Amino acid sequence: MDNLLPELKFRFYDLAVTIKSDSEAYLQLFTKMYRRFLENSQESNKPAPQSSEFIILTNSANEWGKPVIILEGEVWSLNEAHLLEGYVYERVLNGIITKVRSHFLIHSGAVSYNGRGIVIAADSGHGKTTLVLKLLKQGYKFLSDEMAALSRGDQCLYPFPRSLRLRPDTLELVGFAQAIPQAEQWLDKLLLDVEQIQPHCMGQAVPLGQLIILKNPALPHQEVKEAEAERDLGILLERLDNNFLAKVKQIEGILETQADTDRGYPLLRLRVVHRSAVLAQIEALCQTEQITLLDVIKRVQYRPTFENPAKLEAISPSQAAVELLRRFEGGHKSALLQEEFEGSSTQLFMELMALIGKTPCYTLSVGPLDEMVKLINGFVA
Repeated sequence: MDNLLPELKFRFYDLAVTIKSDSEAYLQLFTKMYRRFLENSQESNKPAPQSSEFIILTNSANEWGKPVIILEGEVWSLNEAHLLEGYVYERVLNGIITKVRSHFLIHSGAVSYNGRGIVIAADSGHGKTTLVLKLLKQGYKFLSDEMAALSRGDQCLYPFPRSLRLRPDTLELVGFAQAIPQAEQWLDKLLLDVEQIQPHCMGQAVPLGQLIILKNPALPHQEVKEAEAERDLGILLERLDNNFLAKVKQIEGILETQADTDRGYPLLRLRVVHRSAVLAQIEALCQTEQITLLDVIKRVQYRPTFENPAKLEAISPSQAAVELLRRFEGGHKSALLQEEFEGSSTQLFMELMALIGKTPCYTLSVGPLDEMVKLINGFVA
């Protein structure tokens, strides 16, 4: 049956991806999101050294009796049909980024200027997408609004050009309101390609020029609070029962457990010793108990006010590497970490240091948008 399903083929760096589905709507969604990764749009015809296949069955008339995603023999199901669209997208994306070995994928914006790449790393809510779009107005080239791809081979910064998902007020804020009428709406946001916003702004792979870590200036003792936040773990679940909660409490390395059921779907708030080890056990437990894990919240989000003055400060490459690894998209399941470095985060850190060791690195205290742009313009001029 799987061989009869319609399919799409993509190339994500060293990973060939096939997506099969009984739903034309889902194939259209992935085409819109990743059209620049479609296999027939790639300039290189070299075979990928590794591959992954995703099978998405939305019709419940299958052997599981519910919608499922199948990846390398693992079956992930979802009982709540109205969550299916967002869940499928996130599950496939996570499956892709954990398999890529040729690049460090970092939760960051990325642009280029005069042939040099700039990584803008930040937690959610710090305005990196807005800042990236504002820089496009200044003549910068677009690489990504939330995924920096640092090559382990030629040590360049590569585009991760999936389509943008934006709120209309974001486009209005940065002066791109004219793009709103032509955008599609998906899951309460606008979906559009970056060149619908700014024609001819798509950049190519470039040497790394600067690294910027966006910092919340209103947060006192930020380093201490962030270190404490590394022990926090939030698990958003499709459902939660007493049996599952009892098994979670038996997991070694969990210091505190609190269940929050006031937000529509249950959220487990955990204090842990080693976050990656605990998360791996919870994911395995969810699979065994057939409870869908909807989202993982890895740290408390402290959102800046954007009212304090923007301030640029130089930091060492080692400080920047620590910040980048906190935002490493592969996580504990990463093939790069587990197979290339045999699970050693120290080796991962050392290679990243070798990659960025001569790059000027900064923290940028989040402030008014125009002030941040002016500071960035100052060091690339």
